Amino acid sequence: MEKRLSRVEREKAEIERTILQHAEDLFKLNGYESTTMDMLAKSCEYTARTIYRYFSCKEDLYFAVLLKGHVELLETVKTIAQSGNTGKEKIMLGIQTYRDFHAKSGYLFDLMSQIKAIRSNKQPDELPFYQKYEDCAVAIHKEFISFFDLAHDDKSIRTDVDATMLGFSSIFVLNGFFHMLSMTGDRFTRYFSLDTEQFIEFTLKLLLELLDGDKQ
Repeated sequence: MEKRLSRVEREKAEIERTILQHAEDLFKLNGYESTTMDMLAKSCEYTARTIYRYFSCKEDLYFAVLLKGHVELLETVKTIAQSGNTGKEKIMLGIQTYRDFHAKSGYLFDLMSQIKAIRSNKQPDELPFYQKYEDCAVAIHKEFISFFDLAHDDKSIRTDVDATMLGFSSIFVLNGFFHMLSMTGDRFTRYFSLDTEQFIEFTLKLLLELLDGDKQ
């Protein structure tokens, strides 16, 4: 039976959710560097002292925002694991999930580009949400890799290369593609008179064709 939260616990959880939502909105609107804790305090109408009781610093809030989005992605990928009849079908659903994630939360890819610089300024124990985010990201990758292992075993994708390495390479390509798309906005596609959705569709179709076991 799920433990019933006390009134105080519910209130604390609501305050944390409110702070986190306002931080996410400000990061999305202004970017990480241009968002200040004073701006956040004014936006969510809590004092800076209250905010620091829940998040140790702006960097910690940064990882909490990334974690929030990736928890949703992980839950979707876990659901996919129960869908699809073949490994390749699961991979196709996983790729579509990345596409949907980009459409809904593309700005998170921009935020992720700053991880190295942000983390370098703090010790791990100063960023309690950092390890939670890292664990979530690893869990997403492990779930996705399992689709490739299954697809290799049922021969629904090419079997002439290592399935795990193929999975990691595919994830890297997916993240890199959507990261660049987020960073450039529609400048790249507009400059070359490309339809953005068609460009995404073509790229993802090409990736799937490279995995296709029938084309060995």
